[in-house]
Amino acid sequence: MKLEKEHHFIGLKLLSAFSIGCIGSGQMFLPIFYKKVLGLGNDKIGFIFSITPFVSFIAFPYWTSLIDKTGKYREIMIRNMLIALLCILFIGLVPYLSNTEWIQIALTSMGCFGYAFFGYPIIAALVDTVILRVLAHRKDLYGRQKIGVPIGFATSVFLTGFLTEKLDSLYALFIVFTVYCLGFVITLAVVDINPHYYEPVETGEEVDDTYGSMSPNNNSVEQATAVVIEDVNDGICATPDPSMWHLLQEPEAIQFFTFMTTMGFAIAVVQAFLYLFMENDLHASSFLVGLFGPLGSITEIIVFFFFKQVLHRLGARRMLAVAQCIIVYRCLTYIVCARITWGAYLATATQVLHGVGFSMTWSAAALQADQIAPPDLKSRAQGLLNMAFNGLGSGIGALVGGFIYERWGSTVMWAVVAALAAVSIVLYTSNFVLSIVFLPLSNLVKRYTSSQ
Repeated sequence: MKLEKEHHFIGLKLLSAFSIGCIGSGQMFLPIFYKKVLGLGNDKIGFIFSITPFVSFIAFPYWTSLIDKTGKYREIMIRNMLIALLCILFIGLVPYLSNTEWIQIALTSMGCFGYAFFGYPIIAALVDTVILRVLAHRKDLYGRQKIGVPIGFATSVFLTGFLTEKLDSLYALFIVFTVYCLGFVITLAVVDINPHYYEPVETGEEVDDTYGSMSPNNNSVEQATAVVIEDVNDGICATPDPSMWHLLQEPEAIQFFTFMTTMGFAIAVVQAFLYLFMENDLHASSFLVGLFGPLGSITEIIVFFFFKQVLHRLGARRMLAVAQCIIVYRCLTYIVCARITWGAYLATATQVLHGVGFSMTWSAAALQADQIAPPDLKSRAQGLLNMAFNGLGSGIGALVGGFIYERWGSTVMWAVVAALAAVSIVLYTSNFVLSIVFLPLSNLVKRYTSSQ
């Protein structure tokens, strides 16, 4: 049995790097492709961008439940990512297949649907599930495994921006996406994804698995799911298969997933329209946009590396609140950027806050969702988190953001996001809202699950 310090988990870091690289090269630059190559309006871009989160809202529970039941992590993830690669490459062929706008939108939507159903759940949910599975009871090391995220995002965004400028073609994004997708598949094929159990290196060191969280103790959920049905005639006992509803039996859990939905809304607007805002409103070059990756990753690497210390000092609740405050500040800064001549440079410099906000958001959220769930619902907990954050919240954010951007401009769009984010912080930290709104909802869920 190996000690903790002997495990560097290089494979997990590579999985994080290659998976986020697909987002950095694909999802972040595709809106520009839709605008400049297909000539679509911002509202239509918002519609296409919303396909991924809305479809993944269904895909997340399907794939996470399937993996929970079958345990076939490697086979399902590799197959899905290869299908997703074909779907993204298909989008690149759309301009050559038709010049009619509605046909282009339909074909592009088909490609986005395939990517959203097969690939995005792997990137957004199941990579985290694999990491937490491998770490076993040392989930406080999760943040260090995510160091690959800023590296992958930085390199993919920089390479895509650099190649776009050198080749004078947005088709560079498909080249970079292919490289990162195949890198992910190869890494997953060879890495060990079995749980690693080991003794602590220092006997005096306690492993704190509460993550400084306000979430309910696992025992409460386990007790709620451990309902035994017994047939009095033959004496056969059966335990019903728990569903995602069992994860929502505590008011704090509903409050958490609701807050993650609002965070998904805000971040989706940034992801979908920040690059367009840079090029259309601030007239930034592709190379300057390509610097977003390295700038954001500098602080992201630092926070991920010291994640364990930050987590135990602040706790997951404060980390998420701070991350949402960063979103508010960034949106207000973008409003200012549109009114000054050097706004493109200020917006680029503000990207260093992306690393702090993203690393805090996803690390704290993934661990908190993992803590909420009993052992047989771990993957589904990550699926529910992604349904809220990357599904419902992101889908509404992309649609609403695109509509506002097209009708009233970027200033109103950023103002709406900042206002919503500010209100969500109050709702997330208010005990009054917890007792008035979320407690009755949790009681409804308990009555529903007990009647099943």
